[in-house]
Amino acid sequence: MGKGRGFNKTDFKEAIDGLTSRYEHLIFDNALNPSLLEAFEDRVRHAKNTGRDPMRFLDDEIKAFRDLESITLEKEQAISIREEARRRRLAGESFADKVLDEYRQRIEHYPALEIHPDADPEIARLYGAMELLDKRYWGSLETYLRRAFPRAGQIDRMNIEQRFWRFVATRKGRLPEELERYRRTLAAPSATKKEIIRETQEALKSVAFFLHDLLAVCEQALQQVVPDDDVNKSLEFIRGMIGDFRIKDLKRR
Repeated sequence: MGKGRGFNKTDFKEAIDGLTSRYEHLIFDNALNPSLLEAFEDRVRHAKNTGRDPMRFLDDEIKAFRDLESITLEKEQAISIREEARRRRLAGESFADKVLDEYRQRIEHYPALEIHPDADPEIARLYGAMELLDKRYWGSLETYLRRAFPRAGQIDRMNIEQRFWRFVATRKGRLPEELERYRRTLAAPSATKKEIIRETQEALKSVAFFLHDLLAVCEQALQQVVPDDDVNKSLEFIRGMIGDFRIKDLKRR
């Protein structure tokens, strides 16, 4: 076999042995036809007999294996998804049920705020998460922002602080100010379904806009002052909320 630059027989043998092992595992794990390995071994012998450049040969073979591996794993994933869908269909569960169930599981660890018996569970837990943010993280985050932007009115720090208090209860037994209109709509006997849906969307959207604006201010603060562990945990909690409540793309235009 021809000699590639900086490449010897030992290197070539180790590379071939490695590829052989990967073929064996792929074939065994995915019940593929053993002839795939036999065909590879035939190509190795042919390359040696014809004096092919070892580096070019290995490049081609590694690419061929990766393509096979990618196609195999995609097929296996598709089969797995189909089997899961079939299992759920037999159990009488639709795709929509699956999505809703997974979503409920993502937000169930947040406390639910008592708004009204007919309140949307997502809104109750979203504002419960804001209450957690207040109790566990806001103090350290507010102190950090004041260190990063010490002058009143600097950046949007003051605006962020003032807005925050609309999303949490300032007195025990009272709802956050931002939820009052939503609660009144739910309690009104004359409220239409359309009005309730609109106020539900507004209650969700207002939190989403605030959290994205808060993160934007924090990202500017990160360029001014190095955050401590408490601040990092606060930011992690906020990003987790955004992901769990699926409001990543719900930003102010």
